[in-house]
Amino acid sequence: MAEQGSLDFAVRYPFSPSAKDAITDIAVNERIIILARNRIMKSLMNDSSGRMLIHEADKKEDIASFAVARMILGILRNNYLTNTFAVNESKMMHHFLNREDEATALEVSTIFGIVPKPKAGAKPVEDILELDLPSYLRCCPRSPAYRLINRRLVHGMVEIKSDEWKRLVEEAARKHIERIPIVKDPPEELKEAGKKILETLPKTDNSKLEAIKVEDHPPCVAKLLDNLAKHENLPHQARWFLAAYFLSLNTSEADIVKIFSGAPDYSEKVTSYQVAHIKKKGYSVPSCATVLGYGLCVADCRIGSPLAWHRLGRQRKEEIRK
Repeated sequence: MAEQGSLDFAVRYPFSPSAKDAITDIAVNERIIILARNRIMKSLMNDSSGRMLIHEADKKEDIASFAVARMILGILRNNYLTNTFAVNESKMMHHFLNREDEATALEVSTIFGIVPKPKAGAKPVEDILELDLPSYLRCCPRSPAYRLINRRLVHGMVEIKSDEWKRLVEEAARKHIERIPIVKDPPEELKEAGKKILETLPKTDNSKLEAIKVEDHPPCVAKLLDNLAKHENLPHQARWFLAAYFLSLNTSEADIVKIFSGAPDYSEKVTSYQVAHIKKKGYSVPSCATVLGYGLCVADCRIGSPLAWHRLGRQRKEEIRK
């Protein structure tokens, strides 16, 4: 467990206790504020590359820039910026984690209370680990592959593989970084840095969202659109459902891609590919029962399928919304 105390470890994992200890003698100055602002701007460009740092002073400034970036985000209280920053920082951490030896990776994992154990009786080549159910549920990504129904559960332990373990750690880091406390009476320098970030914030094309009338779609779809308008992340199943739904309404692929443009982890290339794939496969819109199983149902519509909403009369729709 010697790695925890090193400065390099603190640089790679700036949310760790050792990172906090490393900057106790660092005062916030103009250079660190600039580094913090640049760190937030990097997340907006999906740039999860790390800086080349040689000198001890540079390493401490880099760690401090993470802390100051979170302070700036605490001032702004902008969900889009906070979520985007958390996604980018957790991806950066995952890159580092993939290069660590098992002992160091476990040190990072333990920070979040994720302590997997080799499966009893499993051969080393099988690469099967076990994680207690509470830890798994607390950190599992919102993806079908990680749904408990798709996992093997034995005596309260969930079976996972090494790469899945690191994905759980990434998700735990993202959630941790997102929990940013409100900054009371912040220094003017940090407030000014926040204003500059807002001025350069890339404008997302919400014209398609604005043109969509909530009453034209069932409550489950309206809720997901509202989440996207607030720049909130949607789970994989919700994104798939939205894409399949709008494709069934003959919405163009380009317009569907724009609908997702406000998501913190939005990538036009990836989104375009996924929408095209869904269209090519010809997936049908899931039934209301399936939507309920996904955890996306928000009203007792009893209409059988989200598409049936378009056949309902105005009075019936108003009754459902109430």
